[in-house]
Amino acid sequence: MDEHSNEYVGTVYVLPETRCFELHTTVHGAPATITGTISQLLASQFGQYEPGAIGTVDPQQVALRPRRVEVLTRELHERHRAPRKVHLLTRVYEAEEQGRPVPMSAI
Repeated sequence: MDEHSNEYVGTVYVLPETRCFELHTTVHGAPATITGTISQLLASQFGQYEPGAIGTVDPQQVALRPRRVEVLTRELHERHRAPRKVHLLTRVYEAEEQGRPVPMSAI
């Protein structure tokens, strides 16, 4: 079994009840769709979401804009079977909003 972690930027759709995800991104310049399961820690953050709470993620807001995510990929090699890849969504990074004007009331 080979295991490696990659970061991708794309639109991610999550189903916290079934712990599944679908990521639409580009790999080497070509559009790609990566599907798999959500890690237990991330699923608990989705499940415990409350507005204004720290450390929780709103699953409905994740797909609104492209996000940077971390996906763990395991390549399984079994005897008498073709090799296969299993993907695990381990982290959703908060998007940094750059170039956004600061409201005058904040100055």
